[in-house]
Amino acid sequence: MRIFDGFNELLFPEKGVCLFCGNEEEDIKNYICNYCKDNMEYLNREVDLDSPYLGKVVYSLFYNEFIKEKIYLYKYENYGYLYKPLGEILLKTIYEKNLIENIDIITYVPIHRRRKAIRGYNQSELIAKYLSKILDIPLSREKLIRIKHTKPQNKLNRYDRMKNMEGVFKVVDSTEFENKEILIIDDIITTGATIKECAKVLLEEGQAKNVHALAVTSGMKL
Repeated sequence: MRIFDGFNELLFPEKGVCLFCGNEEEDIKNYICNYCKDNMEYLNREVDLDSPYLGKVVYSLFYNEFIKEKIYLYKYENYGYLYKPLGEILLKTIYEKNLIENIDIITYVPIHRRRKAIRGYNQSELIAKYLSKILDIPLSREKLIRIKHTKPQNKLNRYDRMKNMEGVFKVVDSTEFENKEILIIDDIITTGATIKECAKVLLEEGQAKNVHALAVTSGMKL
């Protein structure tokens, strides 16, 4: 089954292999071959989500068919090992945008426990864990949780996405976030509804100092 193949790759990634396409090259760096790099366009763009709860919100890549496919495989087809190249993409943005200055803790957009049980992992959590380890910044796990099982955001229009996110998240330990600068990780920003609601809860319930967000890509029309 493909799920077992995916977790084998997760545990035993091959050196010199592009994790996006499987191409083998001796000089592959950061798990991405030159062909796949040529299909990615870095924007490292800061966006204004018009929220009093958010500081910087940045995404890395232009939302083209290449990255759309990789995000889909990662989220819905059990390609869990793609957290490594996606994490490297975010690292590049972090360094170029100096996003870790004064960051005290990294966390991620939570998914409902039912969805995580079906999928086997939270795609944003895997990336956040990878970044935490490399950057040597503490990772907060399961302190910001999702308490409602909602309809998938990609099935809704902009207004319904905002309504869909109301009251979805909860902080279970405010001491984790109190008076801290937080970087929250997500895979894609579409309307920003999910990120805004997470930031609101982190500030109001978690008593965070500031919340910043970073995503791989964005489908927002600017």
